[in-house]
Amino acid sequence: MTIHYNASEMNELSVLFKWRGTIMPMVLGRPVIWLLIALHCGLLYVHRRREDIELPNLPWKVVAVPQALLTFFVVFFSGSCYARYYTFYAKCTGVAGAVMCWVGLLRVFFNDASPEQLWNLSRHAIASVYVHYFTLAGSASGGGKLMTETEWSVVMARRMLSVEERRVVDSYQGFKPFLLQEWALQAVNEYLATDAKRTVGAGIAPFMAQALSLRKNCAETVNLLAQPVPFPYFHVINFMLSVNLVLVAYSLTFIDSIMTVPLFFIVCLVLQGLKECAVALADPFGGDAVDFDVDLFLANILSNARALIAKDAAFQPGTHMPCPPLGKGLAPEGVHSSGPASY
Repeated sequence: MTIHYNASEMNELSVLFKWRGTIMPMVLGRPVIWLLIALHCGLLYVHRRREDIELPNLPWKVVAVPQALLTFFVVFFSGSCYARYYTFYAKCTGVAGAVMCWVGLLRVFFNDASPEQLWNLSRHAIASVYVHYFTLAGSASGGGKLMTETEWSVVMARRMLSVEERRVVDSYQGFKPFLLQEWALQAVNEYLATDAKRTVGAGIAPFMAQALSLRKNCAETVNLLAQPVPFPYFHVINFMLSVNLVLVAYSLTFIDSIMTVPLFFIVCLVLQGLKECAVALADPFGGDAVDFDVDLFLANILSNARALIAKDAAFQPGTHMPCPPLGKGLAPEGVHSSGPASY
């Protein structure tokens, strides 16, 4: 899950000696780094202890060219995965925003409705988000993955669906969140038709706009997740990384210093760490240190929706307040401007 921190309150030492959420467990848990270290130590032994074996020299300047090329590709790959990561985050916030706008519209247009009525007009939209996150594997046209019994129990415990509704959603062959969003629209449309006097000024159009926004963000999240970084590009990154680290291990053998082993370890840690971090960023749904806290997303959506449909939220604020004295050249107290006002 995402690790929250305040960079201004952390010094270099406190960052360096962190373990959880760093590249250390990502890289040191992989056999490849230890194989590379063993290769370098073996080459050192052959070069320094075995006089009967002469290794051809490989100057460092020869290795520097592919090393520079590798650095460019790894940094570009990391940047692409970083941009993909924040695209996912934007889609997740878009999903939450659409649901909250939906509930807000219910409160604006149907302020006299009871909390139970408002809950029944919003529960399908909220349930669609739960089902969306629980079925993230697969494309929007393929129906996603099947939900587990534990995941269904979460939805049912929050009274978002009836037993019959769960059965229909579970057996639905299309993208399940879309079906729930259609039900949400149907519920609002039926309420508008059956209680026209209490819904003067309301219409289905703003709800359709939020349903389309919700649908768009759900579909784009799932489809982007189903379309990984092209495999040929991922393959060439791994090929270049492996070859370059082997070349570095060989070239450092001819440097007469005991520091070649820790130096090579740091090179492996940094380059492998960049790649592993980029791979983790490319799929932010799971249990990695960089992954989104989906449970927190869902809890915030549900708690904010419940607060908005509660009786206290039906309060009508006063519409008459005296205007504060404002004039040309006057600014609110405590506000200082060093330039012309902007609007």
